[in-house]
Amino acid sequence: MLALQALCLYDALGAYFDTHIDVFLRDTVNQHELGLRRSLDPEAVSFARALATGAWRAHGRYDELLGSTARAWSVQRMPPIDRNILRLGLHELLEHPATPAQVVINEAIELARHFGDAESPAFVNGVLDTIRRDCGIAIADDRPAPAGGGAPPPQE
Repeated sequence: MLALQALCLYDALGAYFDTHIDVFLRDTVNQHELGLRRSLDPEAVSFARALATGAWRAHGRYDELLGSTARAWSVQRMPPIDRNILRLGLHELLEHPATPAQVVINEAIELARHFGDAESPAFVNGVLDTIRRDCGIAIADDRPAPAGGGAPPPQE
């Protein structure tokens, strides 16, 4: 949530926000407004910073990908929260392969439920899953069936 808020500020302020991101991320008032009961540990703040700055630095490339996937929507006309949830999700899908794609997509859907409108979760899910498939990123359900078809062998 904190990374998403920071990315939205980048979207509104541009590179100017670089000089303010650390103060924003460490501000306990911001963290409290997100419903966090205690201050985030430095590792969580560092991760939020990496996600927000990484997604912002690659937003041009991500916007091209979004535009070619969600053809009925101009990226600049997307609701800002949806646009930034998608950018954040793309950044994690493409640059953090250790995080399972299904986890990334589910987290993006939850952000869309929390911050977006009624259509946001389905929109975010559809766009990210299409890009995931187009990029050849597998999820657990995409595993090929065992040779010879049928059910997988029982696990011991």
